[in-house]
Amino acid sequence: MGTVYVLLSAIFFSLGGVLIKGIPWSPLTIQGGRSIFASVVIICYMLFSRRKFVINRSVILGAICNFVMALTFVAATKMTTAANAIVLQFTEPIFVILLMWVIYKIKPGKAELLACGAVCAGILCFFLESLGGGAAIGNILAIVSGFTYALVFLMKRFPGANFESSILISNVMSILVGIPSYLSETKHTTVIWGYLILLGIFQSGFSYVFLSKGLDRVSPVTASLISTIEPILNPILVAWFYGEKIGKMAVIGAILVVGSSTVYNMVTNSRN
Repeated sequence: MGTVYVLLSAIFFSLGGVLIKGIPWSPLTIQGGRSIFASVVIICYMLFSRRKFVINRSVILGAICNFVMALTFVAATKMTTAANAIVLQFTEPIFVILLMWVIYKIKPGKAELLACGAVCAGILCFFLESLGGGAAIGNILAIVSGFTYALVFLMKRFPGANFESSILISNVMSILVGIPSYLSETKHTTVIWGYLILLGIFQSGFSYVFLSKGLDRVSPVTASLISTIEPILNPILVAWFYGEKIGKMAVIGAILVVGSSTVYNMVTNSRN
C-alpha cells in the first residue's frame, strides 16, 4: 500500500507544470494562493489522523527549506520549460548523497560518484541549451529547488523533526509572503481560479499527504525510485496542453539526470 501512496503522490506532483503554466500570475501569488488550499488539506489530515502539531528548530528549518523549494520551483517553471524545471529539481537525490557526506561523514561509493558525475553532465546539457536570459535563471532556480528539497528529505533525520508540521508552517509562510502580490494581479477567470484550487488541493495538499503516508510504509530509496515518474509525466502533460517543445540537448540532459538517478536507486535498492 505504501508503494501506491508514493505513486499517487508522484502523479499529483507531476500536475505542477501544466497547472502553473496555465496561471498568468507571479510566482509569489501562485505559491501563496495554492498554499491557502493546501493548508486546509494538511490541517484536515492532521486532525483526522490525530497527528500533533509540533514546533521546534528542526520543524522550522524543514519549513524554511520547503518554502524555498516550492517557491523556486514555481518561479523556475515560469522562467524555463517545465521539463527543465522538474528534471533539474530531480537532482535532489544527488544533493542528498553529497549532504550525507558533508553532514554525516558518510562517504559516497563508486555508484554514488558515477551518479553524481552523470547528473552534473546532464545539468551542463541544460545550460548549453539556454545560456542566457530568463531560461538560464530558471534553470538555476530549479537546481536551488532540488538542493532545498534534499534538505527537506534529510530533515527527517534531525531530532524532533515533524513532516506535517513543517509543511503546514511552510504553507503559512507562503501565504504571508504572497500578501503584497495578491492585489497586483488583474486577471481573474473561472479557469485561473480552477487551476489554482487544483494546484493547492491536489498538486500540493494531497501530494504531501500521500507522500507522508507512503514514507511511513516504504524506504526512502523505494520512494525515490517510484517518484521517477514525476519528471516524466510533468513535461509530457505540458507538451500535450501547451505544445512546449523540449530541445535536443535538454532531452540528453533529462536522460542523464533521470536515468542516472533511476539506475542508482535500482542498484541501491537491490543491495538492501
